[in-house]
Amino acid sequence: MATREEDLIRRYFEAFNSHDLEGVIACFHSEPVVVDSEGRRHEGVDAVRRLYRFQFSLAADGRCDLRSLVGHDGHGMAESLFHGTLDRDGAVVKALGAEVFEFA
Repeated sequence: MATREEDLIRRYFEAFNSHDLEGVIACFHSEPVVVDSEGRRHEGVDAVRRLYRFQFSLAADGRCDLRSLVGHDGHGMAESLFHGTLDRDGAVVKALGAEVFEFA
């Protein structure tokens, strides 16, 4: 049986893969903080919304295949494989990522 944290991680990835901006935002606390892959902090709903809007604009077919996840006691971690085609030049991107979650 999945934990509450694991259910939320799955919901987040489903919204991300649908490029459902409001669905992604709904997975966050009312005062979210996201640290991106370059170490930049995006704090607050407006900043996080801008980040995801920008990310979705890069590759219309971009998605993350969830490879593994674990979540319990207010923490979670997921491994995913991002793949998509950059709209600007048609380059295919694949990137293995690890996401770390803290739940409020």
